[in-house]
Amino acid sequence: MIPYRTTEPLIVFGATGMLASELVFLNLACRFSSTVVLHSSSRTRLQGLKDEIEESGFDNDELRILITTDEDEACSYGGNLFFAKSIRAEKQTREEMLLLNAPMAVSVGKAIARAERPIRRVVCVSNPSDLMGLLLLVHSGLAPETVTALSALDTLRLRRSVARRFGVRDADLSEAYTLGSHDNSMAPMLHRLRVKGQSLEDLGYGAEDFQSLYKEVRKGGINIYKLRGHTAYQSPAVLSLKMLMADDDTPFRLPFSRYIHSERYPYSFGSLDGVIDSKGAGHTSTPVDKRDLHGLNLAFASIASQRDILIKEGYLPAPETWREELQSKNDLIRLD
Repeated sequence: MIPYRTTEPLIVFGATGMLASELVFLNLACRFSSTVVLHSSSRTRLQGLKDEIEESGFDNDELRILITTDEDEACSYGGNLFFAKSIRAEKQTREEMLLLNAPMAVSVGKAIARAERPIRRVVCVSNPSDLMGLLLLVHSGLAPETVTALSALDTLRLRRSVARRFGVRDADLSEAYTLGSHDNSMAPMLHRLRVKGQSLEDLGYGAEDFQSLYKEVRKGGINIYKLRGHTAYQSPAVLSLKMLMADDDTPFRLPFSRYIHSERYPYSFGSLDGVIDSKGAGHTSTPVDKRDLHGLNLAFASIASQRDILIKEGYLPAPETWREELQSKNDLIRLD
């Protein structure tokens, strides 16, 4: 039997939700961590999840499955942390979702700060994920390379759409990524994208074609819902586990969100190119076509607007008071 990669705990907030519970089972099937700490507000549902795990044939003698409704207890184990805790309501606006989920991110961030054992890595998927990641970072006191949020789905939806439109393989695409925010203002970098070395303009794309592709990528999550009858949860679980497992042998190289502070995008948390490996999560110099810059500016403006709401409502302190390591500026955008 293949041994588990680590006994270092995997802490899962929102564990009984569809996405988080999918990640728990993937973690065990991929034999990442044999110690799993499950957190939810319902101990009954947590017990049900634990029971299902134990009847799945995962070498129960090797496993350590812990359940708790206490945030401090969950964080006290240290290790890797997956944050999928959210409140769901019908027809939420972006601002409503932001203000409903913010208190939970603040609370977990403060629990991380109180924990005596270190949290090595955090991956956030609760929406708006960029802002929830920022809350977790600021309130936890963790280093910027420790806290990330999932945004790779947007890039993969772009690649899928382009590959289908031109009848090519994913390997035929280059410079195909979506950056900025993980919302309807996300910025597909269509002018850098190449299909077998050719730009979309070279392939005959005009203004209407570009707008059609922008819309298709930005509505990718809604389209999944329409086709499947529920929101996507398996694909984000797969990608999140890859982010949690990333090391020097299996780095994660799709765009992801983390803290950004520059003259162009101050006190922000968004998606750029980069790598997650054993040293943590680091954005790298990201080339941007000047024609794509407007869309990227709008994406980061969306993040800034939501951040300012969090400051106004008291969920974030004034950025100028954030700790010293969050004041260091580094502009990673390289204009072509």
